[in-house]
Amino acid sequence: MRETFLLLLSIVWLQGPTGLPAQDRNLAASDLPEFLARHEDSLRPLDATYTELANEHFPLRDEAGQLLARRHIEDRRRALATLRQTIHQLAADPGDLVLTTQLFLQTETLVDDLFDLSQVAYDNDREDLGKRLSDLMRVLDHHTGLIESYTLSLAAEKQDRIRELEKENQWLRQKLQEAAEETKAKPSPRP
Repeated sequence: MRETFLLLLSIVWLQGPTGLPAQDRNLAASDLPEFLARHEDSLRPLDATYTELANEHFPLRDEAGQLLARRHIEDRRRALATLRQTIHQLAADPGDLVLTTQLFLQTETLVDDLFDLSQVAYDNDREDLGKRLSDLMRVLDHHTGLIESYTLSLAAEKQDRIRELEKENQWLRQKLQEAAEETKAKPSPRP
């Protein structure tokens, strides 16, 4: 099982920043479905890692020396499930700016969590676990950058569309006002 996990991690690592073609450094709308599938795949090693941490015979301790309780791992699992749910929702509606922003924030939070867990692992002389978490963190950090670029691009498109609609609205109001003024200026027909 450990070899399978390391193989999966190696594959995920190859999809990281150094293994990506140049066009994948900015995420286009047409590439979103493939990216979301790859992003979800990159989360798979976390399930095994969270299980390992929950079943740890030598409990990890945080910076304050407190035991890293199972509850914290369960909270992280729930956050991971929520992230996956957001991925699926965004795949169904790729133009949803709120979902895109949620995906960015959730992935960024996961990166922060992985950093914290990797530091806890290193502090507890678990170099292999710390390295696995750090490697996964780097992949997800790169994904966060791609999601950020997509989010900003989508927001710019939405903003441009809002500006177009505002101009159109202003033009229509002006036409209505001119029509109303023409109606007032016309003499009323005599009976």
